[in-house]
Amino acid sequence: MAGSLGMAWSTAVVAFVAAVPLWRYTTNAITIAHEGGHAVFGWLFGTTVKHVKIFHAGAGEMLPGRENAVSKFVSLVAGYLGPSIIGFAGVQLLVHDFHPRVVLLLSLVFLAGVLIMVRNLFGVFVILSVGAVLWVVAMRSTEPVQLVFAYVWVWFLLMGGARQVPELFWAIHGGDETTDAGQLQGQTLIGDVVWLLFFWVLSLGALVYGGALLLRHAG
Repeated sequence: MAGSLGMAWSTAVVAFVAAVPLWRYTTNAITIAHEGGHAVFGWLFGTTVKHVKIFHAGAGEMLPGRENAVSKFVSLVAGYLGPSIIGFAGVQLLVHDFHPRVVLLLSLVFLAGVLIMVRNLFGVFVILSVGAVLWVVAMRSTEPVQLVFAYVWVWFLLMGGARQVPELFWAIHGGDETTDAGQLQGQTLIGDVVWLLFFWVLSLGALVYGGALLLRHAG
């Protein structure tokens, strides 16, 4: 089910508004994908997750339990790349003509997995709120509405994935050694600025390439 080129561009504009001017209101949705990326990808490689917490203003925390060198590395890398990975996976589903409901339902599965690990009330509230919107659109709306929303959703994840990286720059600039990049520096001896550029290049690459795929498919 493909949309029109005009729809693809229009949904990109809507997603841009959500990811940039309205960032202070939408940042927690990206935080879910960020902390969920830490938790889910770390768990897949052997990390036990003690808890995930989502705080106000886009802050979050994933506290690991038992982990190995590989799972710790994968978990740290997957945080800043989490929104871009999820968004790009949604792009692949849409351009291969999966029903847009599939994109929304798989996003709900991801949210449910993160919800199990969340241990603070604000985090539960944010995840349930985002999940409620996805569920209503997936189960109670028409196919055209589902398609438009799925496009906005994957655009937003791709843009939000890139939007969060400048905040890492300011954290590093401020001397915060507890950032994901700082922890990767301690594990790999590769400078935190290099990891910052790594996250920046990959998130922008996912946005540019994923966006081009959406526009080409719609056109």
